[in-house]
Amino acid sequence: MGPTSNNDNKDAIVLENILNKRIQFENQLATVRYVGPVPPTKGEWLGLEWDNISRGKHDGVHEGVRYFTCSVPNSGSFIRYSSKINTGRSFVAAVIERYIGEEENGTNLQGSEETSDEQKDLDVLHWAGTKLEVEALGWEKIRRKQRQLDRLNEVGLSFEQISSAGKPGEIKATCPNIIDLNLSKNLLSDWDTIASICEQLQKLEVLRLNYNRFQVLETSPRLPNTFTNLKSLSLNYTRISWKQIELLEPNFPSLENLQLGFNNIKLSEDFNENNKDTLKNDKIKGFSKLKIINLESNIISNFDEIIRFSDLPSLEILFVMNNAIDRIYYPSENGDAFPKLRYLNISENKIGDWKSIDELNKFLSLRELKIKKNPFLESEKLDEAHVSIIGRIKGLTMLNGSIVSSGDRVDAERFYLKLCVKGMEPPEEIGKNHPRFKELCEIHGTPIADEISQKASSSILKDRLLAITISHRTRLEEEPIKKLTKKLLGTMEIRSLKNLLQKLFQIPPSQQKLHAIIKFQNEQSKLEMDDDLRQLSYYDISSGDEIIVLSN
Repeated sequence: MGPTSNNDNKDAIVLENILNKRIQFENQLATVRYVGPVPPTKGEWLGLEWDNISRGKHDGVHEGVRYFTCSVPNSGSFIRYSSKINTGRSFVAAVIERYIGEEENGTNLQGSEETSDEQKDLDVLHWAGTKLEVEALGWEKIRRKQRQLDRLNEVGLSFEQISSAGKPGEIKATCPNIIDLNLSKNLLSDWDTIASICEQLQKLEVLRLNYNRFQVLETSPRLPNTFTNLKSLSLNYTRISWKQIELLEPNFPSLENLQLGFNNIKLSEDFNENNKDTLKNDKIKGFSKLKIINLESNIISNFDEIIRFSDLPSLEILFVMNNAIDRIYYPSENGDAFPKLRYLNISENKIGDWKSIDELNKFLSLRELKIKKNPFLESEKLDEAHVSIIGRIKGLTMLNGSIVSSGDRVDAERFYLKLCVKGMEPPEEIGKNHPRFKELCEIHGTPIADEISQKASSSILKDRLLAITISHRTRLEEEPIKKLTKKLLGTMEIRSLKNLLQKLFQIPPSQQKLHAIIKFQNEQSKLEMDDDLRQLSYYDISSGDEIIVLSN
């Protein structure tokens, strides 16, 4: 047998230390889950769990034998170790290539230009493995640029193959003033490595670790004085669990913003699904300064999981869109709901009833709400649903991105009151189905009894003729160009009304925009009539109300 080559020795050393580490292969990231033989073949194989699951072929099982386990099914495969596999480099090596290399191509670091004479800039290159020496210009320029790295405070090192902190102290000596650091899509595999980097960056406030994969913690790590000043931590697309976050929490005393989207997080993972009381009563502790938490696109299905956050003293902003929450509720015995929560995004969930919206009225600090694409809205007219939500939640100043002015609120609450009595229920039933009904009646007045009794008496209301004023205007607030009164059936559809208006005002239906001015309790509110298949009665139009025709 011939002598072993240096490359063989290096490969053997790498294979001994590569298990559970991160690698890059052909611009794809993966975690090494197995190192060893795979019979009947000879030699060593690497069992990989790919970040991009489309690269996978199985979940660690080959010919009936399990060699490793993947966190995502069918994301694994075997490959041979080769020079194409990148096991990473140090933080400083990436910084120098990223920033000094860019300056060589014309992007300047912060700092003043310096000059040097030719002799000072001369140095000698010693080629490895030879006695060859070559004189070269440019080394003083490179040293000068390295000295300027300590001025960097916002550093982006995404997808730079970083796997280690490098030599002790070299980060602090090179670029100690970093405040905002992006280390997403690197080869970082454990929190000890992250700590070794960050403990040298005492000014660090923002850290992005998206798309990395970390070894599972069994106990809470002790990383004193490592993340003391860190305020924002992003761990999107890392497949981290909430249990891991709780183990890490003591090391982040100043954390204000926590990003955990797209991780398949389930906050009830350690609880019996049938014991909801245990879940909602097990409040999340710590995180005393946390203001923002993003849990979008996870697998949260029960609002009890969200209630666990209700005691966090500083929580103001909560993102839980694109989960599987089917209803919202908050038990009164739990005290004030989320005392400081002012913003909630719960769009793209499975909320199916209006009672969930009534429950949000218990969130006394809630001012901004996004709740689009939920099942309870599917059968509702969008503008009517919009005013109903405003009417049900008294503190909203912004809904689905639209500002709610004080005038909008008055109009919405009055219109919502009319919706409350539209079902022809007795007042006590109205109060059960609309918790704000009594409060709104005290503010705007109770809907008149004879109006309610008329609605309840028979279906004749829909069929009788309504005396409606119709006016043609160029703008809502301007004087009418033409005004007349017509008697219309409540069963007339809007598309039929538009055909009539074409004859009256010579405006094609496609160019008409209709608004109803509805009188209520000596007040009036405006409502857009944009559904051609609805009847006039749907908009609760009565004799004496007005329809405004605007031409596009």
